[in-house]
Amino acid sequence: MPLNKSSNMPQKKNSFKHRLEYSLFAALIFFIKCSPAWFVPAWSKILIFFLKKGSRKHSRLIAKNLAGAFPAASPECLEELQNKIYSHFGRMFVEIARTFARREPQAVLARSRILHPEVIEKALQKKRGLVIFSAHFGNWEWIPLILHTHLGRDILSIARPMDNPLLEKKVREFREAMGSKIIYKKGSLRTILTRLGDNQIVYLLIDQNTVPREGSFVDFFARKASTNTTVAQLYLKKNIPAVPVFLHYEGKEIILDVLPEVDFSAAAGGPDGLLELTQQMTGLIETQIKEFHEQWFWFHDRWKTRPQGAAHES
Repeated sequence: MPLNKSSNMPQKKNSFKHRLEYSLFAALIFFIKCSPAWFVPAWSKILIFFLKKGSRKHSRLIAKNLAGAFPAASPECLEELQNKIYSHFGRMFVEIARTFARREPQAVLARSRILHPEVIEKALQKKRGLVIFSAHFGNWEWIPLILHTHLGRDILSIARPMDNPLLEKKVREFREAMGSKIIYKKGSLRTILTRLGDNQIVYLLIDQNTVPREGSFVDFFARKASTNTTVAQLYLKKNIPAVPVFLHYEGKEIILDVLPEVDFSAAAGGPDGLLELTQQMTGLIETQIKEFHEQWFWFHDRWKTRPQGAAHES
């Protein structure tokens, strides 16, 4: 991350497209807000239909990602898994939209359970700040909400602003109402270090593709994937405690699983310590996905960036 004092979102002009997108978004939120609870499953089915039919590009990308991650699976099995992915994210997006519309997180919290929160509490006792890392898995938006409610602390979430500034303003307001304090990724390192120095909690997602200058190539489902190294660098260079957390659904229950604090010897890793630690963290994400296949965000082009000299995947 480049060094910069400001973590404010860059200003963008509101185009006609932005206003149209915002109008459609506002209408959807209005209808979901006014809909009775019994109509929520219908909204999920509507959204699943548009997810499937609205973008052939994403449909092809999901199919390509699944085929690459599970090469031994039959076409029928992969098609069934793709349908489960659409179902999971259709329900998840409606759940977020309904909570957004009504500003009532209690319905989410009532179905939530946190496992091993003492790991976080113990890490905070070191007074060096804490980095919590996760993935676009289960429903990553609820992680700050659940942790904020349990710990009584704000969670500083590192995020990239949306392309539409009108939507970004509303989404940021919602996230902050749910317990997050947003720090925009570009130029955020100095701000992150300052907050960690105050023993605050920083929350990052480290499972998306990155350009080579910002990451390292590690194995992810037996293929090289350019991976964010920010958490590993903070751990190795600044001695910041790091704790992996993953949220998944089991039926209607929402489980936030806090895994053991990262324990990695830089001396044992030698000059390849950063790469080895990034691989270890990525391995934790892969393990979660293998247990709950449909709950990872397969819509993302995770293997887009290729190692130098490697052929691009079609």
